[in-house]
Amino acid sequence: MQPPTSQPESPGSDEPLYEAFYGLREQPFALSTDPKFIFWSGSHRRAYDDLLVGLRRREGLLLLTGETGTGKTTLCRAVIEALGHRTFSALVLNPYMAGPEVLRVILRDFGLVSRDEIRRGSLTRADAPHLLDTLEGFLRSLVPLDARAVVIVDEAQSLSPEALDQVRMLGAYEENGQRLLQIVLCGQPGLLNTLKTDALRALNERITRRAGLNPLLAPEVEAYVRHRLSVAGAEMATVFSPEALGLIAEYSRGLPRRINVLCDRALDEGRVANSPLITADILKRAARSLASPSAAVPVINAAEATAAITAAQNPTAARATAPAAQAAASKAPTHLVAPPLVREAKEVKEEPEPEAEPEPVIIEEEIPAKRSPLVVVAVIVVILGAIAAAYYAWTVVSHRPALPPVAEAPLSIGAPASARPAPTDDQLKDILSRWTVESGIGTNGSANL
Repeated sequence: MQPPTSQPESPGSDEPLYEAFYGLREQPFALSTDPKFIFWSGSHRRAYDDLLVGLRRREGLLLLTGETGTGKTTLCRAVIEALGHRTFSALVLNPYMAGPEVLRVILRDFGLVSRDEIRRGSLTRADAPHLLDTLEGFLRSLVPLDARAVVIVDEAQSLSPEALDQVRMLGAYEENGQRLLQIVLCGQPGLLNTLKTDALRALNERITRRAGLNPLLAPEVEAYVRHRLSVAGAEMATVFSPEALGLIAEYSRGLPRRINVLCDRALDEGRVANSPLITADILKRAARSLASPSAAVPVINAAEATAAITAAQNPTAARATAPAAQAAASKAPTHLVAPPLVREAKEVKEEPEPEAEPEPVIIEEEIPAKRSPLVVVAVIVVILGAIAAAYYAWTVVSHRPALPPVAEAPLSIGAPASARPAPTDDQLKDILSRWTVESGIGTNGSANL
């Protein structure tokens, strides 16, 4: 970004932007991935060294994780810049592209096709095998030149398992034992759990280096703010007070992106307040304005402040002096911030009209349907009836007289009966003769008729 040739101005106003007010060459807290603004915290230095060593050793697949806003993309750009001019790099920022679209972006970033050619439809009809052949031919042409190709996949936690497996296949190209394409997967910590699934086990086992970025500590937040101000050309040693720096560390929780947003708004609030030092009050005002647009502190001129105080103390006199106060307000400077007393006076004086009330915010929630009173009464009666029936059954069972006990009859077992003696032959003959006579069978074996 080039330094401004003239004093920048805001639209519709002759007030300068805060870069000119604080003597800065450029915006120090822009949400960009410019490697010159990178701050070397402990975790950033370790991650940078791990990725740089892994890429120089031509390792195929590397992993960088960190919370959103910790500076993963900026760190990757710094690593690519350190590899030198013989490094071809491609940055995949959109994780929702299909396979052929990802290959077209990689070929475009490698310089095989321009953006204009893509707009004109170049490679539109090329299918995935044709694009892969083109990419492989380019990668093999880098071997005699001792050059390397690196692909950085940002927001990799949003890639589908099929897309992640395709990334693994891209890293399989090799020649003479060296990987032709090196891939750096960047994502949030949830990517670690995604890689542990069975579908991505092969990809997880191919990762040779794993680096992580952590939020900044409180002392590192102060050094981070001063570093970015110094890179942007700040001449003053202190722009933020120690109290404001402590609040920045508390509000941002050490995330660089949040620090940038908060500090950028605080510098703008300080310029409006005409304050060369960002105090804790200015920083709180900036935080409130970021939380809600209506929380911003109003800016009024001196005449309006005097009129507001007079109106709060004497409403009758205020109405009489209203024309003169309006004339003075048009000539008074407009860079004063209303003190708390003035803000209270304005709130007392100005009663909101009904038509100026804000529209109610509709919160989409599931509101339970209104039940009829008869339905409610019926449900209560059923519940009470069930309770009464259960109580009656319990009382009947618990108070029923018990049956008289039955005395157990003693069981006596006598001596075993003696065995009868076997009949003799004479007794058998006698029994047979009586049976013959009684049955009416003659001696000749025929029955007596």
